Amino acid sequence: MAHPVLVARGGALSRSSGLGRAHHDLVDRLTVGMIPEFSLHGVVEHELEGGAAARYYRRRRGHPARVLKAAKVAKESGTRLLHISDQEQAHLVPKDSPLPVSVTIHDLFHIAPRVVNLSEGPVQVGDAEVGRARQRDLEHLMGGLERADLLICISDATRSEVQQMFPDKLTAIVPHGTELEYSDPYEKGRAATLFLGPKAPGDKCNLLFVGSDEPRKRLAFLDMILEGLADDIREDIHLTRVGADVRLTDEELIAAYQHCEALMFPSAAEGFGLPVLEAMAAGCPVLASDLPAHNEVAAEGRLLPADDADAWRDAISELHSTWKTRGGLPRPPDEEALAQAAEFSIAAWSEHLADAWSELLE
Repeated sequence: MAHPVLVARGGALSRSSGLGRAHHDLVDRLTVGMIPEFSLHGVVEHELEGGAAARYYRRRRGHPARVLKAAKVAKESGTRLLHISDQEQAHLVPKDSPLPVSVTIHDLFHIAPRVVNLSEGPVQVGDAEVGRARQRDLEHLMGGLERADLLICISDATRSEVQQMFPDKLTAIVPHGTELEYSDPYEKGRAATLFLGPKAPGDKCNLLFVGSDEPRKRLAFLDMILEGLADDIREDIHLTRVGADVRLTDEELIAAYQHCEALMFPSAAEGFGLPVLEAMAAGCPVLASDLPAHNEVAAEGRLLPADDADAWRDAISELHSTWKTRGGLPRPPDEEALAQAAEFSIAAWSEHLADAWSELLE
């Protein structure tokens, strides 16, 4: 018999955000019985609405009280555990919880900000300067993490940070999974017109960046790399900056992965680096900086020294040479990338999560 799980978060973020997507994926997979021996009892969340005062009260008092009440009712019906779907909602871990509580930690960048020193200078990761309200909020988040029974981390790098902050806490690693069949270039290749045309010229060596424009993503470094290429190469390069400059639907993004020459991922720090996995699942070559935690995801041969501008230019020049040699023919799927992505299937994710929750209940 499956163990029911009560899932809680704060505001009902949509799938368009990273945390929202992770939450919805978890709920969907629990609903259809994809996680062995576990099922969905229900979800506690609230709509994103109201003024500052209402939002403050709801976050501090109203919603935590609602989660506690829901946990008590759920236990009476046989529910086995309460799961908080991201670290920014850790304040929802009840005091004297009637159920064991797990929290997924995607990263600690905003809870424990840091600086990564790279060739272009110090790169800020997370918000170092916050107001008094956020400071108080962080205290509540830390208190919730202290009360949790299990901290589920999406990478080994994140787990190492968590263990330093909470050395006596039960932890587990549950890396993200991706729907390999949905992105498979052999089974469901998207038309190049979804990505090419107005978004990227078809007669260029198209490179892709996926992420925000926050400093840790290092867009300035990437621009500097491209500007330093030889003139004849630079003139052939077109970089599409998804997230920072343009928005794509899921279908368009997969088409972009399938038809560009490579994903550029020079990030200074990631909780996991999901674009790297998504690109590989679509058969897209990846060039990524050899830094945590995306260096746990990318194939080893596709990692570049984060500080070595010449290594990045050499790698891009090699991509350009291959593109030039093909004479406009489509790039074949990257078999090495597909093999690496297969290590991060939804089935593997489900097994890891089931194991983590089972250990908690035991």
